[in-house]
Amino acid sequence: MSGARSRAGRPVRTLSGPAGAALGLLALLAGAPALAAEAPEVAQACLACHGEALAEGAPPIAGHSSNYIQLQLVFFRAGRRKNEIMQGVAGGLSDNDIRALGKYFASLPAPETKPPADMQADLTRAGEAAALRHRCAACHGDAYLGIQAAPRVARLPEAYLAKALGDYRAGTRPSSGGAAMTEVAGALSDADIAALAHYLAVLP
Repeated sequence: MSGARSRAGRPVRTLSGPAGAALGLLALLAGAPALAAEAPEVAQACLACHGEALAEGAPPIAGHSSNYIQLQLVFFRAGRRKNEIMQGVAGGLSDNDIRALGKYFASLPAPETKPPADMQADLTRAGEAAALRHRCAACHGDAYLGIQAAPRVARLPEAYLAKALGDYRAGTRPSSGGAAMTEVAGALSDADIAALAHYLAVLP
């Protein structure tokens, strides 16, 4: 749900303030050469929670775009995205570390996650309707696998998705596409959040 210009020719949204500063930093990071040899070493702490065996509450990050991963680390490091563990980890990262981690995790294949059995068909239909109503696929892609700074949301853990939407609504998590997610989530009810999280988690 990004303000960037789409293939359909939607107008470009000019970003200012913290979002513009974060994107400016991302452009700076992307412009410098990445030290690929450092990526495996730097990534070891990340893999402890985000590797094949996920820690409780930790989402898979392999296969996300480098832009998205770098922005989230910048947000954690700046304290704009709140998580005690991640802020502690990101606080010690250099710009080069962030660039290398983005490149490394983006190079990995997205996990082939088998969705859990859908035991709440009515909730799934409500979530699908909410996704259409709020045009979620416009930024996250028709299969919800992510586009540039808009992350993959298909088949992520349901509890993680619900928390993310709640944090966007509360304004405690910054959007990686200007204020798009904050604006969209601000209009969501608790029922919408529960339905969307369930629908995205059980996508085939």
